[in-house]
Amino acid sequence: MASIYDDTKPGERALEQKSLGELVSETLQQFSRLMRTEVALLRAEVSDKGKKAARGGAMLGVAAAVAIPSLTILMLALAAFLIEIGLAASLSCLITAVVGFALAGVLAKMGLNRLRSDLLVPNRTIGQLQRDAATLKEHL
Repeated sequence: MASIYDDTKPGERALEQKSLGELVSETLQQFSRLMRTEVALLRAEVSDKGKKAARGGAMLGVAAAVAIPSLTILMLALAAFLIEIGLAASLSCLITAVVGFALAGVLAKMGLNRLRSDLLVPNRTIGQLQRDAATLKEHL
């Protein structure tokens, strides 16, 4: 008669009744299944992060397409204002160019920070693989 604590399925033998070869075979099958699952998780996570990076890149492209003409007009207005308040035209254009380059540098740094490679690393999958390896070491 089976115990209520017996977790064997009908037709399966209890763990104590299995040979070493059967146990090793089952362990390898379970490990193989685990690795296939981990690879599927890795693919899903990399795909998700890739899609996020692509959307971010597309949004940056659209933002640049809208911002460039606007910034050009703004820079021309700043140069015209500086001329109107009495600065020489060449100095006004130089000041405007320096302001433009400073703004471009700040925006480029912000954009690069958002596209860092460490944001694209599949951290969940790596963590799960490390936990699986630790569990496997414990059981071997």
